[in-house]
Amino acid sequence: SIVSSPTIVDGTVFVGSGGSGFEIGNFYAVNAETGQEEWSFETGESGGSSPTVADGRVFFGSSDENLYALDTETGRKEWIFETEGSIGSSPTVVGGTVFFGSFDDNLYAVDAETGDQEWVFQTDDFIGSSPTISGGTVFVGGVDNNLYAVDAETGDQQWVFETGDSVY
Repeated sequence: SIVSSPTIVDGTVFVGSGGSGFEIGNFYAVNAETGQEEWSFETGESGGSSPTVADGRVFFGSSDENLYALDTETGRKEWIFETEGSIGSSPTVVGGTVFFGSFDDNLYAVDAETGDQEWVFQTDDFIGSSPTISGGTVFVGGVDNNLYAVDAETGDQQWVFETGDSVY
């Protein structure tokens, strides 16, 4: 079963899949014209986020609590960033930084080239929504009924808006 929405870049479809439960997951690059597999990559568990492609890398989160960065041409692992929760939040890449949320209650900023953590912002419950960035601010919702505005450079909270219900 497909566990992510596909992303298409330069004639290649990138998509994750896996079985029911928490079996081994697979991530694929497929030729958009022919449907032929270009490469595949195995993750520790099925489930996770939809992929994002930037600067020759495809980024995606997994239920195995890792964010992956793979080379788009070869599928070779560039780096893995470990969290303490599943990652269903699709990563957003802006200015060489990958932003994503995790079920460990954190919003992360990670260097897109190295996978090194730049900062982490903690919420009161897990983050299932995908972040968006505008004007140097990261906007992300949490299951703690809040929409957060966080400085993209420092990870400092700019403001919080209580929605009255979970934000996915």
